[in-house]
Amino acid sequence: MQGQAGSSQPHRGTTDHLATRITTTTFPEAGNRWAWERMGVWAEWWWWCARPGRLPRAAPLSILLTTVLTLISLLFFLNARALNRHPSPRHLLDLEDHDMEGAPQHHPDLVSYIKQLHLLPPASGPYHLQKPNTSDFSQNGQSKRVASILGGKRGGVFLEAGAYDGEELSNTLYLERELGWRGLLVEPDPWNFWSLRKRGRKAHAIQACLSPSPFPREVTFKQSDTMGRIASAGEEASKRGIYTRVKCFPLYTLLLALNTTHLNFLSLDVEGAELQVLQTVPWEKVRVDVLCVEHRHVPEGSRALQTYLEAHGYQLHSTLGDDYIFVRRDLPNVPEQGL
Repeated sequence: MQGQAGSSQPHRGTTDHLATRITTTTFPEAGNRWAWERMGVWAEWWWWCARPGRLPRAAPLSILLTTVLTLISLLFFLNARALNRHPSPRHLLDLEDHDMEGAPQHHPDLVSYIKQLHLLPPASGPYHLQKPNTSDFSQNGQSKRVASILGGKRGGVFLEAGAYDGEELSNTLYLERELGWRGLLVEPDPWNFWSLRKRGRKAHAIQACLSPSPFPREVTFKQSDTMGRIASAGEEASKRGIYTRVKCFPLYTLLLALNTTHLNFLSLDVEGAELQVLQTVPWEKVRVDVLCVEHRHVPEGSRALQTYLEAHGYQLHSTLGDDYIFVRRDLPNVPEQGL
């Protein structure tokens, strides 16, 4: 018996050495470290099974267990290798949403974060509209007015904030369908955004609001069909309604995520935050040819909105319902239009 114990001791020593050598190897990824630690356990199991007299009884179970665990280890290893080839997406996937709050609006990580995790691509295939025979879906002819100002321009770029369901009251669907424009639809209300995605719009889309600050933030949003808006502090507790939490991104950041700083048309209908949103824009870096801005709910007043845009090189071209149409002063060949 002593001879048998002595003969088994080298096996135990080899096991300890092998397990220590495997488990103390340094890997930066937690997944790799876990896998190699498990391999140390498997090595001990294998050497225990290999002791004299035990192999015939344990061999089938050992082979099955070793095969399964080896495959699991290999999958962990290959997954870690694949992630390490693309460090930026891995880094972004490790971020929590709150990690981006307060980031400068031009920060590359913020732009990549929006591209990777929030920005949805244009739909493929046909449109799925409720009124497919309609031409201009805007409420007061805003789409055709913009097309007229820009001389029927084809292939333009738009951003529509307050896109609703992507069809009804849309200021951009005419430009997209009839003139081949592309762009971005911004809609914070989750119910409206769900409807928007079903329409088959050929534009990028994002469920978010435009931030009234030059950095991203999360806000309480009051859902109210076409009148949804950012809730005021304490409103959720004091007033009835349906509220949800929504991400807000600066307008400039969304433009960078689209790889452009030039919009032919910006439609802004954000139920009172219009002036605040425009004040976040670094106008020395951004060019917008035509703006359609709802002015009725601006708390600073319509005149404050007009004064601000005039100071940044725009002139009030016309009024359509509750919307002002502003045009850059240096835009050539703009047809005159009375207010």
